[in-house]
Amino acid sequence: MINFKDPQVRYLIDYANLKQGLIKYQNDFLGPKEINNFIKNEKYGFPLVLPKRIKYFSYKNSKKIFTIKKKIILKKIFKIKKKNYIGLKIFFKFGNKFCYDVALKKKYIKQYNYIINFNKNLISKISKLRKKNYTTAFQTRNIPHYGHEEIIKRLMIKKKGKVFVNPLIGMKKKGDCKNEVLKKVFNKLILNPLYKNKLFYAPVYANMHYGGPREAIHHINLREKIGFNRFTVGRDHAGAEGVYKPLDSFKLAKKNRKKYKIDIFFQKGSYFCSKCNKIILKNDCLHKNLSEISGTEFRRKILKKKNFLYARKSLQKYIYKLKIRLFY
Repeated sequence: MINFKDPQVRYLIDYANLKQGLIKYQNDFLGPKEINNFIKNEKYGFPLVLPKRIKYFSYKNSKKIFTIKKKIILKKIFKIKKKNYIGLKIFFKFGNKFCYDVALKKKYIKQYNYIINFNKNLISKISKLRKKNYTTAFQTRNIPHYGHEEIIKRLMIKKKGKVFVNPLIGMKKKGDCKNEVLKKVFNKLILNPLYKNKLFYAPVYANMHYGGPREAIHHINLREKIGFNRFTVGRDHAGAEGVYKPLDSFKLAKKNRKKYKIDIFFQKGSYFCSKCNKIILKNDCLHKNLSEISGTEFRRKILKKKNFLYARKSLQKYIYKLKIRLFY
């Protein structure tokens, strides 16, 4: 199993993704020339780099060490001004010295193979299913509310469509829903007759980087390599701390849509329309009095064990009975 208490394990997961061929525009940790190339090409998504002195790797045969400037990554990759942003802190958690062309230490091969085999099983499953079915991946790191369910319902409309709740179960930040909680909650949800034989829980071992628009493209490329037919990008995809505008990821992903070999279901988020008296996706109607369904507000309600209007009561009752910590 993977030790999520060790912050360095994120690089073992990244390394496994790279070597398994799941990262579209790189097959190893980037060097100085490659990182500059990533900066110039938005379609490449989010760059995976390896800090110096990560315990999982042998650096003995590598003199390929280089420096990355924080202000460059802040300006060109994250494209924000907040210097203490969580994504930037993760990127430089182990300093600004990076290395490439390293070897995995033998004692960690078992953990590496566990990640590889976990993702291999997912790839095999999707490969078999897509021969007869249209497979869609739904990215989430939250307990589902009615807004999420509305998006899922739209994804199921496709004839013979199979929707996979496909969260990244690598390293995440404090405050995100724990992987084991996501698994329990979605496995509870898919028991609903509405989702019978149409909705499945199937995560992938990969990390969150909180890279906003660039990471949205990273997520698209990842699902393309896994073999899904379609992926969905919506409001504030892969953002955190309110540093991005709600549709920044939507706009960048749509701008690069001709670069993908996977269909994208673009949506601008879910809302409650009091005129229609139902949950809608933005632009479904022309009414202006729309109420945003806030995942942040839902999280606050969950922590206080109070009812959230825009989520299933049965699911909330189930969550409150869980005897485990819900968030990291």
